[in-house]
Amino acid sequence: MDAVVAQIQDLFEGQIDFDGQRLAEQLYTAILSISSAIALVVGYMQQDIFLSMWIGLAGTLLAMLLVVPPWPVFNQHPQPWLGSKVSLPRGGIVVSGGKGR
Repeated sequence: MDAVVAQIQDLFEGQIDFDGQRLAEQLYTAILSISSAIALVVGYMQQDIFLSMWIGLAGTLLAMLLVVPPWPVFNQHPQPWLGSKVSLPRGGIVVSGGKGR
């Protein structure tokens, strides 16, 4: 049961690494630029602003479909996190942000 919960948590957590973030940014920039150029050219040639809008909307939806979900290709080089070295005193309470006496 815990394995199923862990898989569901990993699915919804959406972790991507720094290289994945760079790839996602380059991907959506390229898709939006290309779809905008195509929408402008087709809309001008057909003299139809609604066709231009629909092509731009299709490019935006395609970019969202490819970039927003945390696909495994965006997490191929995960960075290891450092463990915490903070140790609490025995029986004591640590107050952060308080003024000293």
